[in-house]
Amino acid sequence: MRLQPLTLNDKPIFDEYAHRTCPRLSNYAFAPLYVWKEHFQFYWARLAEYLCIFAKQGNDYFMPILPMPCEPENPTYRNVIRTAYQFILESNQNPDIARIENVPQELRTFFQEIGFRATLKETEYLYETAALSKLSGNRFKRKRNTYNVFIKHYPSAEFRPYRIADRGGCLALYETWHIARAAKCEDAVYCAMLEDSRSAHRIAIGHAEALGLVGRIIRIDEEIRGYTFGYPLNADTFCVLFEITDLGIKGLAQFIYREFCKELVDTYRWVNAMDDSGLENLKRVKRSYHPLQLLPSYNVVSSTTLEATEI
Repeated sequence: MRLQPLTLNDKPIFDEYAHRTCPRLSNYAFAPLYVWKEHFQFYWARLAEYLCIFAKQGNDYFMPILPMPCEPENPTYRNVIRTAYQFILESNQNPDIARIENVPQELRTFFQEIGFRATLKETEYLYETAALSKLSGNRFKRKRNTYNVFIKHYPSAEFRPYRIADRGGCLALYETWHIARAAKCEDAVYCAMLEDSRSAHRIAIGHAEALGLVGRIIRIDEEIRGYTFGYPLNADTFCVLFEITDLGIKGLAQFIYREFCKELVDTYRWVNAMDDSGLENLKRVKRSYHPLQLLPSYNVVSSTTLEATEI
């Protein structure tokens, strides 16, 4: 199998296959993979008519997403999965790294039938865009009140599209936010995730247009105090990739989230806010916005000896 490094120039190829696939999970897009390129080496290969993405962790490979397009009913697709997984097993020094990530719940039975076992990886949060844009009703009362506090104290706050000239201001805000979060960090896992996130934000902010990201910023007194970036997953779902705000400004997080959703509501029915990284505080925040649906994703590993025919 001939692997090619995944670069920004490969985004059109990736998008061509992603637009034909079925999962509703956030990782089936170019940006949420590419922003982690300083932590993983990403590669791609075509097998039959399918695109396979591989990530290299040290000296070992895994697949961060399913081969695309996702066609479990096609015998060729099943053989592509077996062939790709066999390549990983033969290439890896550590067989425990071998896995396929971000498998949607509806494909668990399919993978069990072809000799894999599934374990829950994470759960993503899906919301109605209209509900987030209105924050109406008693269930959103606290969010609405906090939003109104921000409006009252910062009536001249500017909410506008991100421009490349905003890069320095966004990166400076990130560093301030990072320092504040790190100062209170007691969870070793969260502290490690916090350190890892710096490069992901830098790549997203610096290559937003090339990555197809939609960005918005909040300026208060000529300074950037908040930013958010996201991307279209498909025709009716938009994913929020990042949101960073000045932690000392009450209501700013609620304001930037609602204003972003107001812009999205006429185009996208759903907002996918991604997962909670297993963090209880983040889980509480995401549940407080009352997701309409939870989307579990799974890692799958082979539980049998795989046999693939020539493709």
